[in-house]
Amino acid sequence: MKTLLRHRLLHAGLLAVASLARAQAPAGPIDLPTALRLAGADNIEVGIAREKVAEAKASGDAAKARYFPWITPAIVWRRHDANIQAVNGPVIDADKQSFAAGVALNAQVDLGEARFQELAARQQVKAAEAALAGRQREAVLRAAVAYFELARTRSAVAVAEESARIAGRHADEISATTSAGLTFKGDASRVQAAAERANLAVFRARAEQRMAAARLAEILRLDPAIELVPADAELAPVTVVEAGESSGPLVARALAARPELDEAAGRLEAARTLRRGSEVAPLVPTVGAQASFGGLGGGPSGSGVTRDWGYSGDYAIGLSWRVGPGGLFDSNRQREAAARERQVFLEQERVRELIRRQVVEQHVRARSLATQVELARKALEAADQTARLSRQRRDTGVSAVLEDLQAEEELARARRDYLSIVAEHNQAQYALKHAVGG
Repeated sequence: MKTLLRHRLLHAGLLAVASLARAQAPAGPIDLPTALRLAGADNIEVGIAREKVAEAKASGDAAKARYFPWITPAIVWRRHDANIQAVNGPVIDADKQSFAAGVALNAQVDLGEARFQELAARQQVKAAEAALAGRQREAVLRAAVAYFELARTRSAVAVAEESARIAGRHADEISATTSAGLTFKGDASRVQAAAERANLAVFRARAEQRMAAARLAEILRLDPAIELVPADAELAPVTVVEAGESSGPLVARALAARPELDEAAGRLEAARTLRRGSEVAPLVPTVGAQASFGGLGGGPSGSGVTRDWGYSGDYAIGLSWRVGPGGLFDSNRQREAAARERQVFLEQERVRELIRRQVVEQHVRARSLATQVELARKALEAADQTARLSRQRRDTGVSAVLEDLQAEEELARARRDYLSIVAEHNQAQYALKHAVGG
């Protein structure tokens, strides 16, 4: 009895410490719509994808800027000593200096390259925007899965606490009858062991709930010190996508709606544009133009640099073609661009196959779990009826404590199984919604 008393005091102390820790940690209720709304608001992966869209748009603007000239303001001082060649041929000895100030307007536009780079940049922006939509949907799915896991662990805590309460009551009852010499001590030890196992299950369930709350907080970019608690008191099956008998219509919906295919299509069109550019762009001439104007002054050594200061201007324009690497007859570049286009095309086909597999897989999973939920519900009803009858028999003195305890343990297992299957069913529903592009 002294050992039993020490165990109970130790357990009471642990419960007090755990209760104090829970009281010190701030709790925050959260429901599913709020979790889904927060999922894409400040998610890191979504933020990275959003910055990639900004990068693609900046790259497109840079491609457009290649059509425009650039300006070079300049101030130049020159000095020459000793030999120099005159414009008519002879080498003469001359010491001179000059000063120039002005602005040069320069332009060199590879018209063909600039045009195809601009077209490719537009497609890359579309691909980046589709990738952003995909990251947002993935964040929402992760939040839904984490929320239902939190709801499962929360319900599991309630089941474990109820089981511990019943087991503790049985332990107190049989302890009293054992002290009176009415019950076998071995039965009392078995009941006490069951009560300790129930208390251990409570601690494990609470730890799982706290870790599930931290994982959901990480996904939602919330402070993990806040212990999120599901606002819904009961974990019930939800249906967001009607699975139906066949996965064919769902596959068709997915192939029409998934942003991953839009991303792949944008990347393929960009690669196709660059492949055409490798063939056509070298045929288009490069336009070069330069205009410089300002003031020029100077004279022999010893004179002022602004001597004979006056207007000075130069102008030039021309067309040119590049022959060789990067230009005409560069077959290596064309082969490289064609291989890249084929590679992106195959990647697009791989995405299609992946989407088909995901839809079929999640369709089978959702239908199977819907059946499992019904079977688990029937098992729970049977276990509940068994426990109810056992309590009645116990109240009338017909059954023993061990029989009642066994019925209660079976009911607790049935509840845990049912909650686990319902949580998995709800997660499968949102996974199926994600797979079909909803």
